[in-house]
Amino acid sequence: MKLAGTAAPSVSQRAARGAGWIIAWRIATRNIGLVSTLILVRLLRPSDFGLVALATGFISSVDALSAIGVQDALVRTRQLNRDLYDTGFGLSVLRGLLTAVLIAAIAWPVATFFSDPRLTVVMLALSAGTLISAFENIGIIDFRRDLAFRKEFDMQLWSRLIGVAATITVAAVWRSYWALVAGILVYRAVRLFQSYLMSAYRPRFTVRAWRQIIGFSLWTWAQAMLYQARDRSDSIVIGRLLGTGQVGVFSVGLELGSLPTTELVEPLGRALFPGFASLHNTAGEMGTLFLGAIGLGLMVILPAGVGISMVADPMVRLSLGENWLAAVPVVQIMAIAGIAAIFTQTCANLLNAVGRPQVNFYISVVSALVKLGALLLLVPRFGLAGAAAAVLLACYADLGMLLWTTLPRVQVSLRQLAGISIRPVVATAAMAGILLYLGMAWTPSAAGSGVAGLAMDAAIRSAIGAGCYAVVLLGCWVAAGRPDGAERHVLTMIRRTRARVQRWL
Repeated sequence: MKLAGTAAPSVSQRAARGAGWIIAWRIATRNIGLVSTLILVRLLRPSDFGLVALATGFISSVDALSAIGVQDALVRTRQLNRDLYDTGFGLSVLRGLLTAVLIAAIAWPVATFFSDPRLTVVMLALSAGTLISAFENIGIIDFRRDLAFRKEFDMQLWSRLIGVAATITVAAVWRSYWALVAGILVYRAVRLFQSYLMSAYRPRFTVRAWRQIIGFSLWTWAQAMLYQARDRSDSIVIGRLLGTGQVGVFSVGLELGSLPTTELVEPLGRALFPGFASLHNTAGEMGTLFLGAIGLGLMVILPAGVGISMVADPMVRLSLGENWLAAVPVVQIMAIAGIAAIFTQTCANLLNAVGRPQVNFYISVVSALVKLGALLLLVPRFGLAGAAAAVLLACYADLGMLLWTTLPRVQVSLRQLAGISIRPVVATAAMAGILLYLGMAWTPSAAGSGVAGLAMDAAIRSAIGAGCYAVVLLGCWVAAGRPDGAERHVLTMIRRTRARVQRWL
Protein backbone atom coordinates (compact mmCIF):
# COMPACT_ATOMS: atom_id res chain seq x y z
CA MET A 1 0.00 0.00 0.00
CA LYS A 2 1.13 3.54 -0.51
CA LEU A 3 3.38 4.76 2.27
CA ALA A 4 3.46 8.48 1.52
CA GLY A 5 1.08 10.94 3.13
CA THR A 6 -0.22 11.75 6.57
CA ALA A 7 -3.08 9.86 8.18
CA ALA A 8 -3.74 7.24 5.50
CA PRO A 9 -0.30 5.54 5.52
CA SER A 10 -0.59 4.69 9.20
CA VAL A 11 -4.06 3.23 8.67
CA SER A 12 -2.87 1.44 5.53
CA GLN A 13 0.02 -0.20 7.33
CA ARG A 14 -2.15 -1.21 10.27
CA ALA A 15 -4.82 -2.61 7.93
CA ALA A 16 -2.16 -4.60 6.04
CA ARG A 17 -0.77 -5.99 9.29
CA GLY A 18 -4.32 -6.78 10.39
CA ALA A 19 -4.95 -8.71 7.18
CA GLY A 20 -1.70 -10.58 7.82
CA TRP A 21 -2.85 -11.63 11.28
CA ILE A 22 -6.23 -12.77 9.95
CA ILE A 23 -4.57 -14.79 7.19
CA ALA A 24 -2.22 -16.26 9.80
CA TRP A 25 -5.27 -17.22 11.86
CA ARG A 26 -6.85 -18.96 8.87
CA ILE A 27 -3.65 -20.89 8.19
CA ALA A 28 -3.37 -21.84 11.87
CA THR A 29 -7.02 -22.91 11.93
CA ARG A 30 -6.62 -25.15 8.90
CA ASN A 31 -3.51 -26.79 10.33
CA ILE A 32 -5.09 -27.26 13.77
CA GLY A 33 -8.22 -28.64 12.13
CA LEU A 34 -6.20 -31.03 9.97
CA VAL A 35 -4.27 -32.42 12.94
CA SER A 36 -7.48 -32.69 14.96
CA THR A 37 -9.30 -34.51 12.14
CA LEU A 38 -6.43 -36.97 11.62
CA ILE A 39 -6.64 -37.91 15.30
CA LEU A 40 -10.43 -37.90 15.65
CA VAL A 41 -11.09 -40.11 12.61
CA ARG A 42 -9.27 -42.87 14.50
CA LEU A 43 -11.33 -42.37 17.64
CA LEU A 44 -14.83 -41.66 16.33
CA ARG A 45 -17.15 -43.20 13.75
CA PRO A 46 -18.18 -41.42 10.51
CA SER A 47 -21.76 -41.35 11.83
CA ASP A 48 -20.57 -39.27 14.81
CA PHE A 49 -19.18 -36.62 12.49
CA GLY A 50 -22.32 -36.70 10.35
CA LEU A 51 -24.61 -36.25 13.33
CA VAL A 52 -22.81 -33.19 14.66
CA ALA A 53 -22.35 -31.74 11.15
CA LEU A 54 -26.10 -32.00 10.58
CA ALA A 55 -26.85 -30.28 13.88
CA THR A 56 -24.31 -27.49 13.37
CA GLY A 57 -25.63 -26.93 9.84
CA PHE A 58 -29.13 -26.17 11.12
CA ILE A 59 -27.73 -24.04 13.94
CA SER A 60 -25.59 -22.02 11.51
CA SER A 61 -28.67 -21.31 9.39
CA VAL A 62 -30.67 -20.10 12.39
CA ASP A 63 -27.71 -18.05 13.59
CA ALA A 64 -27.39 -16.39 10.18
CA LEU A 65 -31.08 -15.54 10.17
CA SER A 66 -30.70 -13.64 13.46
CA ALA A 67 -27.41 -11.87 12.64
CA ILE A 68 -28.01 -8.12 12.84
CA GLY A 69 -24.46 -6.76 12.51
CA VAL A 70 -24.17 -5.11 15.94
CA GLN A 71 -20.36 -5.26 15.95
CA ASP A 72 -20.08 -3.73 12.47
CA ALA A 73 -22.39 -0.93 13.55
CA LEU A 74 -20.18 -0.17 16.55
CA VAL A 75 -16.96 -0.39 14.54
CA ARG A 76 -18.12 2.29 12.09
CA THR A 77 -19.51 4.64 14.75
CA ARG A 78 -17.18 7.61 15.10
CA GLN A 79 -17.60 8.23 18.83
CA LEU A 80 -18.68 5.49 21.21
CA ASN A 81 -20.07 6.08 24.69
CA ARG A 82 -21.08 3.72 27.44
CA ASP A 83 -24.70 3.63 26.26
CA LEU A 84 -23.64 2.41 22.82
CA TYR A 85 -21.29 -0.25 24.21
CA ASP A 86 -23.91 -1.49 26.67
CA THR A 87 -26.68 -1.41 24.07
CA GLY A 88 -24.50 -3.48 21.75
CA PHE A 89 -24.05 -5.96 24.58
CA GLY A 90 -27.79 -5.94 25.35
CA LEU A 91 -28.75 -6.53 21.71
CA SER A 92 -26.21 -9.36 21.45
CA VAL A 93 -27.65 -11.02 24.56
CA LEU A 94 -31.22 -10.70 23.25
CA ARG A 95 -30.16 -12.10 19.88
CA GLY A 96 -28.41 -15.01 21.60
CA LEU A 97 -31.46 -15.77 23.70
CA LEU A 98 -33.75 -15.67 20.68
CA THR A 99 -31.39 -17.89 18.65
CA ALA A 100 -31.08 -20.42 21.48
CA VAL A 101 -34.87 -20.58 21.86
CA LEU A 102 -35.36 -21.07 18.11
CA ILE A 103 -32.75 -23.85 18.03
CA ALA A 104 -34.41 -25.55 21.00
CA ALA A 105 -37.80 -25.21 19.31
CA ILE A 106 -36.71 -26.91 16.07
CA ALA A 107 -34.57 -29.59 17.75
CA TRP A 108 -37.34 -32.17 18.11
CA PRO A 109 -38.92 -31.59 14.64
CA VAL A 110 -35.47 -31.87 13.01
CA ALA A 111 -34.71 -35.08 14.90
CA THR A 112 -38.10 -36.48 13.89
CA PHE A 113 -37.58 -35.56 10.24
CA PHE A 114 -34.23 -37.37 10.13
CA SER A 115 -35.45 -40.23 12.37
CA ASP A 116 -32.55 -39.74 14.76
CA PRO A 117 -33.54 -38.85 18.34
CA ARG A 118 -29.92 -38.04 19.19
CA LEU A 119 -30.27 -34.82 17.19
CA THR A 120 -32.62 -33.39 19.82
CA VAL A 121 -30.15 -33.49 22.70
CA VAL A 122 -27.21 -32.49 20.50
CA MET A 123 -29.01 -29.39 19.23
CA LEU A 124 -30.17 -28.51 22.74
CA ALA A 125 -26.59 -28.75 23.99
CA LEU A 126 -25.26 -26.65 21.14
CA SER A 127 -27.96 -24.03 21.74
CA ALA A 128 -26.30 -23.53 25.13
CA GLY A 129 -23.10 -22.69 23.22
CA THR A 130 -24.97 -20.00 21.30
CA LEU A 131 -26.14 -18.54 24.60
CA ILE A 132 -22.59 -18.57 25.99
CA SER A 133 -21.32 -16.60 23.01
CA ALA A 134 -24.05 -14.00 23.50
CA PHE A 135 -22.48 -12.89 26.77
CA GLU A 136 -19.01 -12.16 25.34
CA ASN A 137 -17.57 -8.84 26.49
CA ILE A 138 -18.54 -6.15 24.00
CA GLY A 139 -15.32 -4.36 24.91
CA ILE A 140 -13.35 -6.59 22.54
CA ILE A 141 -14.89 -4.59 19.70
CA ASP A 142 -12.03 -2.16 20.37
CA PHE A 143 -9.63 -4.72 18.89
CA ARG A 144 -11.23 -4.15 15.49
CA ARG A 145 -11.74 -0.41 15.97
CA ASP A 146 -8.05 0.01 16.80
CA LEU A 147 -6.96 -2.47 14.10
CA ALA A 148 -5.36 -4.55 16.88
CA PHE A 149 -5.87 -7.87 15.12
CA ARG A 150 -2.93 -9.41 16.98
CA LYS A 151 -5.20 -9.53 20.06
CA GLU A 152 -7.97 -11.18 18.04
CA PHE A 153 -5.43 -13.71 16.80
CA ASP A 154 -4.36 -14.55 20.36
CA MET A 155 -7.95 -14.92 21.53
CA GLN A 156 -8.95 -17.09 18.60
CA LEU A 157 -5.82 -19.25 18.73
CA TRP A 158 -5.95 -20.16 22.43
CA SER A 159 -9.69 -20.84 22.47
CA ARG A 160 -9.28 -23.01 19.38
CA LEU A 161 -6.36 -24.97 20.84
CA ILE A 162 -8.13 -25.58 24.16
CA GLY A 163 -11.32 -26.59 22.35
CA VAL A 164 -9.43 -29.10 20.18
CA ALA A 165 -7.64 -30.48 23.23
CA ALA A 166 -10.99 -30.97 24.98
CA THR A 167 -12.44 -32.70 21.92
CA ILE A 168 -9.55 -35.15 21.62
CA THR A 169 -9.52 -35.86 25.37
CA VAL A 170 -13.27 -36.63 25.52
CA ALA A 171 -13.04 -38.68 22.31
CA ALA A 172 -10.21 -40.76 23.76
CA VAL A 173 -12.20 -41.45 26.92
CA TRP A 174 -15.79 -41.83 25.66
CA ARG A 175 -15.40 -42.58 21.90
CA SER A 176 -18.65 -40.70 21.34
CA TYR A 177 -20.03 -37.83 19.27
CA TRP A 178 -20.26 -35.93 22.54
CA ALA A 179 -16.55 -35.23 22.14
CA LEU A 180 -17.33 -32.94 19.19
CA VAL A 181 -20.10 -31.22 21.15
CA ALA A 182 -17.83 -30.79 24.16
CA GLY A 183 -15.13 -29.22 21.99
CA ILE A 184 -17.55 -26.63 20.62
CA LEU A 185 -18.85 -25.74 24.09
CA VAL A 186 -15.35 -25.49 25.58
CA TYR A 187 -14.23 -23.28 22.68
CA ARG A 188 -17.10 -20.86 23.30
CA ALA A 189 -16.61 -20.88 27.07
CA VAL A 190 -12.90 -20.10 26.71
CA ARG A 191 -13.67 -17.24 24.33
CA LEU A 192 -16.14 -15.86 26.87
CA PHE A 193 -13.51 -16.00 29.62
CA GLN A 194 -10.84 -14.44 27.40
CA SER A 195 -13.11 -11.58 26.35
CA TYR A 196 -13.28 -10.42 29.96
CA LEU A 197 -9.62 -11.19 30.63
CA MET A 198 -8.32 -9.24 27.61
CA SER A 199 -10.63 -6.21 27.86
CA ALA A 200 -11.04 -4.11 30.99
CA TYR A 201 -14.53 -2.98 29.95
CA ARG A 202 -17.41 -4.40 32.01
CA PRO A 203 -20.71 -4.21 30.12
CA ARG A 204 -24.16 -3.68 31.59
CA PHE A 205 -27.38 -4.82 30.00
CA THR A 206 -29.39 -2.06 28.34
CA VAL A 207 -30.98 -1.28 24.98
CA ARG A 208 -31.25 2.45 25.60
CA ALA A 209 -29.36 3.47 22.44
CA TRP A 210 -30.91 0.87 20.12
CA ARG A 211 -32.04 3.49 17.59
CA GLN A 212 -28.43 4.50 16.89
CA ILE A 213 -27.49 0.91 16.08
CA ILE A 214 -30.55 -0.71 14.58
CA GLY A 215 -30.75 1.36 11.36
CA PHE A 216 -27.39 0.11 10.12
CA SER A 217 -27.98 -3.34 11.61
CA LEU A 218 -31.27 -3.90 9.79
CA TRP A 219 -29.67 -3.21 6.44
CA THR A 220 -26.82 -5.55 7.37
CA TRP A 221 -29.36 -8.23 8.29
CA ALA A 222 -31.29 -7.74 5.03
CA GLN A 223 -28.05 -8.01 3.07
CA ALA A 224 -27.06 -11.20 4.90
CA MET A 225 -30.44 -12.74 4.10
CA LEU A 226 -30.07 -11.79 0.45
CA TYR A 227 -26.59 -13.32 0.35
CA GLN A 228 -27.99 -16.53 1.83
CA ALA A 229 -30.62 -16.72 -0.92
CA ARG A 230 -28.23 -15.71 -3.70
CA ASP A 231 -25.49 -18.12 -2.66
CA ARG A 232 -27.90 -21.06 -2.49
CA SER A 233 -29.67 -20.39 -5.78
CA ASP A 234 -27.06 -22.35 -7.74
CA SER A 235 -27.54 -25.47 -5.59
CA ILE A 236 -31.33 -25.24 -5.95
CA VAL A 237 -31.24 -24.85 -9.74
CA ILE A 238 -28.57 -27.52 -10.24
CA GLY A 239 -30.36 -29.95 -7.92
CA ARG A 240 -33.65 -29.41 -9.73
CA LEU A 241 -32.28 -29.62 -13.28
CA LEU A 242 -29.26 -31.93 -12.98
CA GLY A 243 -29.84 -33.95 -9.81
CA THR A 244 -28.46 -33.84 -6.29
CA GLY A 245 -25.25 -35.65 -7.24
CA GLN A 246 -24.17 -32.74 -9.42
CA VAL A 247 -24.75 -30.33 -6.53
CA GLY A 248 -21.91 -32.01 -4.63
CA VAL A 249 -19.55 -31.82 -7.59
CA PHE A 250 -20.35 -28.13 -8.11
CA SER A 251 -19.93 -27.32 -4.40
CA VAL A 252 -16.49 -28.91 -4.25
CA GLY A 253 -15.40 -27.18 -7.47
CA LEU A 254 -16.73 -23.89 -6.14
CA GLU A 255 -14.74 -24.29 -2.93
CA LEU A 256 -11.48 -25.09 -4.74
CA GLY A 257 -11.89 -22.30 -7.28
CA SER A 258 -12.70 -19.77 -4.55
CA LEU A 259 -9.63 -20.47 -2.41
CA PRO A 260 -7.95 -17.10 -3.16
CA THR A 261 -11.15 -15.30 -2.16
CA THR A 262 -11.76 -17.17 1.08
CA GLU A 263 -8.12 -17.30 2.20
CA LEU A 264 -6.88 -13.87 1.09
CA VAL A 265 -9.60 -11.43 0.04
CA GLU A 266 -11.97 -11.99 2.97
CA PRO A 267 -9.25 -11.44 5.60
CA LEU A 268 -8.21 -8.25 3.80
CA GLY A 269 -11.85 -7.08 3.77
CA ARG A 270 -12.23 -7.69 7.50
CA ALA A 271 -9.14 -5.56 8.16
CA LEU A 272 -10.23 -2.82 5.73
CA PHE A 273 -13.67 -2.23 7.29
CA PRO A 274 -12.38 -0.53 10.47
CA GLY A 275 -9.71 1.24 8.42
CA PHE A 276 -12.32 2.83 6.16
CA ALA A 277 -14.50 3.62 9.16
CA SER A 278 -11.65 5.54 10.83
CA LEU A 279 -11.27 7.68 7.67
CA HIS A 280 -15.02 8.18 7.26
CA ASN A 281 -15.01 11.90 6.47
CA THR A 282 -11.75 12.14 4.53
CA ALA A 283 -12.42 11.06 0.96
CA GLY A 284 -8.84 11.68 -0.20
CA GLU A 285 -7.32 9.53 2.52
CA MET A 286 -9.95 6.83 1.95
CA GLY A 287 -8.98 6.92 -1.72
CA THR A 288 -5.35 6.30 -0.80
CA LEU A 289 -6.31 3.34 1.38
CA PHE A 290 -8.71 2.09 -1.32
CA LEU A 291 -6.06 2.17 -4.06
CA GLY A 292 -3.48 0.62 -1.76
CA ALA A 293 -5.81 -2.23 -0.85
CA ILE A 294 -6.75 -2.90 -4.48
CA GLY A 295 -3.11 -2.77 -5.58
CA LEU A 296 -1.90 -5.12 -2.85
CA GLY A 297 -4.83 -7.51 -3.26
CA LEU A 298 -4.65 -7.59 -7.05
CA MET A 299 -0.92 -8.32 -6.96
CA VAL A 300 -1.71 -11.56 -5.10
CA ILE A 301 -5.24 -12.50 -6.21
CA LEU A 302 -4.83 -12.03 -9.98
CA PRO A 303 -1.98 -14.55 -10.43
CA ALA A 304 -3.51 -16.89 -7.83
CA GLY A 305 -6.89 -16.94 -9.61
CA VAL A 306 -5.45 -17.36 -13.10
CA GLY A 307 -2.92 -19.89 -11.78
CA ILE A 308 -5.56 -22.10 -10.14
CA SER A 309 -7.62 -21.93 -13.33
CA MET A 310 -4.65 -23.05 -15.43
CA VAL A 311 -3.66 -26.00 -13.19
CA ALA A 312 -7.23 -27.06 -12.33
CA ASP A 313 -6.91 -30.49 -13.96
CA PRO A 314 -3.87 -31.78 -12.03
CA MET A 315 -5.14 -30.01 -8.93
CA VAL A 316 -8.49 -31.84 -9.04
CA ARG A 317 -6.91 -35.19 -9.92
CA LEU A 318 -4.44 -34.85 -7.05
CA SER A 319 -6.77 -33.54 -4.34
CA LEU A 320 -10.05 -35.28 -5.24
CA GLY A 321 -9.28 -38.16 -7.58
CA GLU A 322 -10.36 -39.25 -11.05
CA ASN A 323 -14.03 -39.54 -10.04
CA TRP A 324 -14.25 -35.76 -9.62
CA LEU A 325 -13.04 -34.64 -13.04
CA ALA A 326 -16.46 -33.09 -13.73
CA ALA A 327 -15.41 -30.38 -11.24
CA VAL A 328 -12.47 -29.23 -13.43
CA PRO A 329 -14.42 -26.71 -15.58
CA VAL A 330 -16.10 -25.39 -12.42
CA VAL A 331 -12.70 -24.75 -10.81
CA GLN A 332 -11.38 -23.15 -14.01
CA ILE A 333 -14.25 -20.70 -14.28
CA MET A 334 -14.70 -19.99 -10.57
CA ALA A 335 -11.01 -19.14 -10.13
CA ILE A 336 -11.38 -16.43 -12.79
CA ALA A 337 -14.67 -15.25 -11.27
CA GLY A 338 -13.00 -14.89 -7.88
CA ILE A 339 -10.59 -12.25 -9.17
CA ALA A 340 -13.45 -9.75 -9.09
CA ALA A 341 -13.67 -10.23 -5.32
CA ILE A 342 -10.69 -7.96 -4.59
CA PHE A 343 -12.69 -5.09 -6.12
CA THR A 344 -16.16 -6.05 -4.90
CA GLN A 345 -15.16 -6.83 -1.31
CA THR A 346 -13.14 -3.62 -1.00
CA CYS A 347 -16.00 -1.53 -2.41
CA ALA A 348 -18.63 -3.27 -0.28
CA ASN A 349 -16.61 -2.84 2.90
CA LEU A 350 -16.08 0.83 2.10
CA LEU A 351 -19.80 1.45 1.53
CA ASN A 352 -20.68 -0.33 4.78
CA ALA A 353 -18.00 1.58 6.68
CA VAL A 354 -19.33 4.96 5.56
CA GLY A 355 -22.88 4.01 6.50
CA ARG A 356 -24.32 3.13 3.08
CA PRO A 357 -25.26 -0.56 3.48
CA GLN A 358 -28.49 0.01 1.56
CA VAL A 359 -26.44 0.65 -1.59
CA ASN A 360 -24.81 -2.76 -1.17
CA PHE A 361 -28.25 -4.29 -0.70
CA TYR A 362 -29.71 -2.82 -3.90
CA ILE A 363 -26.66 -3.83 -5.94
CA SER A 364 -26.88 -7.35 -4.49
CA VAL A 365 -30.53 -7.57 -5.54
CA VAL A 366 -29.55 -6.84 -9.15
CA SER A 367 -26.64 -9.31 -9.14
CA ALA A 368 -28.87 -11.98 -7.56
CA LEU A 369 -31.38 -11.55 -10.39
CA VAL A 370 -28.56 -11.68 -12.96
CA LYS A 371 -27.28 -14.89 -11.40
CA LEU A 372 -30.70 -16.55 -11.25
CA GLY A 373 -31.53 -15.65 -14.83
CA ALA A 374 -28.15 -16.88 -16.06
CA LEU A 375 -28.51 -20.13 -14.12
CA LEU A 376 -31.90 -20.86 -15.64
CA LEU A 377 -30.56 -20.05 -19.10
CA LEU A 378 -27.13 -21.73 -19.00
CA VAL A 379 -27.47 -24.80 -16.75
CA PRO A 380 -29.90 -26.74 -19.03
CA ARG A 381 -27.55 -26.22 -21.99
CA PHE A 382 -24.05 -26.32 -20.50
CA GLY A 383 -24.48 -28.16 -17.19
CA LEU A 384 -22.04 -27.39 -14.39
CA ALA A 385 -19.88 -25.19 -16.61
CA GLY A 386 -22.99 -23.12 -17.31
CA ALA A 387 -23.65 -22.78 -13.58
CA ALA A 388 -20.08 -21.57 -13.01
CA ALA A 389 -20.46 -19.11 -15.92
CA ALA A 390 -23.63 -17.77 -14.28
CA VAL A 391 -21.73 -17.13 -11.06
CA LEU A 392 -18.98 -15.39 -13.08
CA LEU A 393 -21.53 -13.10 -14.76
CA ALA A 394 -23.03 -12.17 -11.40
CA CYS A 395 -19.59 -11.43 -9.92
CA TYR A 396 -18.62 -9.09 -12.73
CA ALA A 397 -22.05 -7.42 -12.71
CA ASP A 398 -21.37 -6.73 -9.03
CA LEU A 399 -17.94 -5.37 -9.91
CA GLY A 400 -19.24 -2.88 -12.48
CA MET A 401 -22.02 -1.53 -10.28
CA LEU A 402 -19.86 -1.27 -7.16
CA LEU A 403 -17.03 0.54 -8.95
CA TRP A 404 -19.49 2.94 -10.58
CA THR A 405 -20.92 3.73 -7.13
CA THR A 406 -17.71 3.79 -5.10
CA LEU A 407 -15.05 5.52 -7.20
CA PRO A 408 -16.64 9.00 -7.11
CA ARG A 409 -17.15 8.69 -3.35
CA VAL A 410 -13.43 8.20 -2.71
CA GLN A 411 -12.30 10.54 -5.51
CA VAL A 412 -10.55 7.81 -7.49
CA SER A 413 -10.58 7.76 -11.29
CA LEU A 414 -10.55 4.79 -13.65
CA ARG A 415 -7.12 5.98 -14.81
CA GLN A 416 -5.76 5.70 -11.28
CA LEU A 417 -7.32 2.26 -10.93
CA ALA A 418 -5.74 1.17 -14.21
CA GLY A 419 -2.42 2.59 -13.06
CA ILE A 420 -2.17 0.28 -10.05
CA SER A 421 -3.47 -2.69 -12.08
CA ILE A 422 -1.20 -2.57 -15.11
CA ARG A 423 1.90 -4.26 -13.63
CA PRO A 424 0.03 -7.28 -12.12
CA VAL A 425 -1.94 -7.64 -15.37
CA VAL A 426 1.21 -7.63 -17.53
CA ALA A 427 2.99 -10.08 -15.22
CA THR A 428 -0.02 -12.42 -15.11
CA ALA A 429 -0.36 -12.29 -18.91
CA ALA A 430 3.32 -13.23 -19.22
CA MET A 431 2.80 -16.12 -16.77
CA ALA A 432 -0.18 -17.41 -18.74
CA GLY A 433 1.68 -17.00 -22.04
CA ILE A 434 4.68 -19.04 -20.87
CA LEU A 435 2.52 -21.88 -19.55
CA LEU A 436 0.40 -21.89 -22.70
CA TYR A 437 3.55 -22.07 -24.82
CA LEU A 438 4.77 -25.02 -22.74
CA GLY A 439 1.39 -26.77 -23.00
CA MET A 440 0.85 -26.53 -19.23
CA ALA A 441 -2.13 -24.19 -19.08
CA TRP A 442 -5.74 -25.41 -19.13
CA THR A 443 -4.61 -28.87 -20.25
CA PRO A 444 -5.03 -32.32 -18.66
CA SER A 445 -2.18 -33.66 -16.61
CA ALA A 446 0.27 -35.74 -18.62
CA ALA A 447 1.76 -37.36 -15.51
CA GLY A 448 -0.63 -40.30 -15.28
CA SER A 449 -2.77 -41.12 -12.28
CA GLY A 450 -0.09 -41.65 -9.62
CA VAL A 451 -0.09 -39.27 -6.69
CA ALA A 452 3.63 -38.56 -7.01
CA GLY A 453 3.37 -37.81 -10.73
CA LEU A 454 0.35 -35.56 -10.29
CA ALA A 455 2.01 -33.72 -7.41
CA MET A 456 5.16 -33.19 -9.47
CA ASP A 457 3.15 -31.97 -12.47
CA ALA A 458 1.19 -29.47 -10.36
CA ALA A 459 4.38 -28.34 -8.58
CA ILE A 460 6.27 -27.78 -11.85
CA ARG A 461 3.42 -25.80 -13.39
CA SER A 462 3.05 -23.71 -10.23
CA ALA A 463 6.79 -23.08 -9.87
CA ILE A 464 7.21 -21.98 -13.50
CA GLY A 465 4.16 -19.73 -13.28
CA ALA A 466 5.13 -18.17 -9.94
CA GLY A 467 8.73 -17.60 -11.03
CA CYS A 468 7.70 -15.98 -14.31
CA TYR A 469 5.16 -13.77 -12.57
CA ALA A 470 7.62 -12.59 -9.90
CA VAL A 471 10.38 -11.80 -12.41
CA VAL A 472 8.11 -9.88 -14.81
CA LEU A 473 6.36 -8.01 -11.98
CA LEU A 474 9.64 -6.94 -10.42
CA GLY A 475 11.00 -5.97 -13.82
CA CYS A 476 7.95 -3.81 -14.57
CA TRP A 477 8.24 -2.15 -11.17
CA VAL A 478 11.94 -1.33 -11.66
CA ALA A 479 11.28 -0.09 -15.21
CA ALA A 480 8.56 2.22 -13.84
CA GLY A 481 11.08 3.84 -11.50
CA ARG A 482 10.26 1.82 -8.36
CA PRO A 483 7.16 3.85 -7.46
CA ASP A 484 5.36 3.62 -4.13
CA GLY A 485 2.81 0.86 -4.29
CA ALA A 486 2.12 -2.77 -3.50
CA GLU A 487 5.55 -3.98 -4.56
CA ARG A 488 7.39 -1.59 -2.26
CA HIS A 489 5.03 -2.44 0.58
CA VAL A 490 5.61 -6.19 0.17
CA LEU A 491 9.39 -5.75 0.00
CA THR A 492 9.27 -3.64 3.16
CA MET A 493 7.23 -6.32 4.93
CA ILE A 494 9.71 -9.01 3.83
CA ARG A 495 12.66 -6.99 5.14
CA ARG A 496 10.96 -6.38 8.48
CA THR A 497 9.98 -10.03 8.82
CA ARG A 498 13.54 -11.13 8.01
CA ALA A 499 14.94 -8.71 10.59
CA ARG A 500 12.54 -9.99 13.25
CA VAL A 501 13.48 -13.60 12.49
CA GLN A 502 17.18 -12.75 12.69
CA ARG A 503 16.68 -10.99 16.04
CA TRP A 504 14.68 -13.95 17.31
CA LEU A 505 17.35 -16.42 16.21
